[in-house]
Amino acid sequence: MPLASPVPRRALHVLCLVACAGASGCNAPASDAGRVEIGWAVNAGHGVTLPMRRASGRWLVELAVTRPDGSERSVPVWLNMGAAAPILSEGLYRELGIGEGRDFRFRMGPLTVTVEGRTIVDGAGRLDGRDLLDLLFAPRQVEAVLPAGVLRAFRVVLDPRAATVTLAPPAGPRPEGVPVPIHVAPTSGVAVVEARVDGAAVPLVLDVGSPYTWMRGRTVADWLKRHPDWYRAEGAVGRSNLAMADLPLEREGTLVRLPELGLGPLRLTGIGVLGTGALGGRFTEAALGEVFWDAWQGGVGQTVAGWLGNNVLDDFRITLDYAAGLSHWQRQRPTDPYDLDAAGLSLVRHGSGYAVGAVASRHGIPLVASIARGDRLLRVDGRPVEGMAPDAVLGALAGRPGTPRVLDIDRDGTPMQVLTRADSY
Repeated sequence: MPLASPVPRRALHVLCLVACAGASGCNAPASDAGRVEIGWAVNAGHGVTLPMRRASGRWLVELAVTRPDGSERSVPVWLNMGAAAPILSEGLYRELGIGEGRDFRFRMGPLTVTVEGRTIVDGAGRLDGRDLLDLLFAPRQVEAVLPAGVLRAFRVVLDPRAATVTLAPPAGPRPEGVPVPIHVAPTSGVAVVEARVDGAAVPLVLDVGSPYTWMRGRTVADWLKRHPDWYRAEGAVGRSNLAMADLPLEREGTLVRLPELGLGPLRLTGIGVLGTGALGGRFTEAALGEVFWDAWQGGVGQTVAGWLGNNVLDDFRITLDYAAGLSHWQRQRPTDPYDLDAAGLSLVRHGSGYAVGAVASRHGIPLVASIARGDRLLRVDGRPVEGMAPDAVLGALAGRPGTPRVLDIDRDGTPMQVLTRADSY
């Protein structure tokens, strides 16, 4: 069932971060990170290490935000390196008095941070009457976005295996790992790495806020003209189905596997990528450019071909030395070439449940028979999906190729049961 409501313009700050946009167009995310003040307590030592927890393929941390009366409360926030300025839920924005001229103040252990209030985004916006943070994370509650514009004040160490992030002073001993240069956009603080694919430079945002790697559809289409064997399927499935919005970006996207992606001296193999579908329609984008990416990169501060998501970043312990313009990579696990294996459905969140946005296809042949766009997914192997978190639903559909999955669906009030099998991408 399509999400028919147009997207309000103030919602597009977050929509661009999660690859959603509406019929009214797409604005770039807020690009002014504003003033950030850091207070290091005496016992802060060489920094603070925070536990991260996974939600919908993304990483969350807890902040202690300061209310106007000086009291604090713990708030779950989305760690997002593709954003410039903090975004607060509508309720939190008002609770903290940001609209009344107050700055955004919070604490992370012995570390205090103050961000200029004028740069804080008031609410993630709504789509089809639903708050976008709720759309991405429910039933978990997430109240804010911690962006690159704040993180660049530190030397940041992301450790997926330990599920921690360390924020340290910029100066310090040389980090361990393979050095890879980064370009830090001066206004937004977003870090861009020059990857190499098929002998050419491909500028990509490093974004721990994204579950999967997405790139411009045109870039992927050009590769496939030269390398048709890289092709896997049409339609976002599994972790690549990261927005769960009824938009061409996902349902008309193209899945590929890159035999090799270079990051400085690193050589990564078997990397899965979704080349996004044409948001403005194929004829419009052929004439005017790629609406989503052209708008999104305006907030980044330079031309980009996409972002590296957690299907790549989760394999490494990464130190981002923003001040030095360097990242350092320590491999923790091999690349998983089976990370998208699942039943071939691209899902859309619909209320507290899920609908089929598209059936994945390969060379025009649907990979799941007897299911159509708009069908409501009710159960997977007898397990109801109503109220489940997005990652739990995608996990239920996942499985090695050939693994049977029994899907109960509703088509315009008529219940149906379909037996399908997981496929490889």
